[in-house]
Amino acid sequence: MSRFSHYDTDEERLPEGMTRIGYDADTQTYSYRDADGSYWEGPPGAQYGRLTRVSGGNGGSNNTAGPGTEGDEEDEPFIPGGGLEPWEVEKQSWRQAYAPLLNFLVLVGLFLFGVVWLLYRSRGTVPAHADCAMGQDEYTIAKGDTCWDIAQEKALSVEELLAANEGLNCDKLRVGGVICIPGPDDGGAQPEREGGS
Repeated sequence: MSRFSHYDTDEERLPEGMTRIGYDADTQTYSYRDADGSYWEGPPGAQYGRLTRVSGGNGGSNNTAGPGTEGDEEDEPFIPGGGLEPWEVEKQSWRQAYAPLLNFLVLVGLFLFGVVWLLYRSRGTVPAHADCAMGQDEYTIAKGDTCWDIAQEKALSVEELLAANEGLNCDKLRVGGVICIPGPDDGGAQPEREGGS
């Protein structure tokens, strides 16, 4: 049992002088009577919520006893008076009705926008074209490339590849990134390594 269940009673949740008198299963609405005898109706499907006046009170009614008492109550219709005319009913705008939900959806949307922005923003750390010195060639990193594979393909050592590309991290090669390959005149590859032994 909840420690706040004592707040779920009619005395705690209804305005002062208001008592619940019935439930209409067809419209799924609860009916209430005010201290002055006026009848009120709750929102469909909710036990508590915004109450709408259905009929006015009789002012000096002495029959203020609660439901279940004997007397004139049994002779009265369930909701007397037939209610308000359609033009007298206060229409609630959809913005007012859904304001809490819209606020929540805006917060969820901003959160998701932030997550997408953090995950998919362009990092800009790899330039489109590397600033290679004269005599060096550009190499575009493909999927599955490693520093060792690139060095073997270009007949270099990994140390020579790292020396030509300051700050290159071999563990974090990005597909589409551009690195510089030193040429033979940079002291990189030896001509006899390409031809064989």
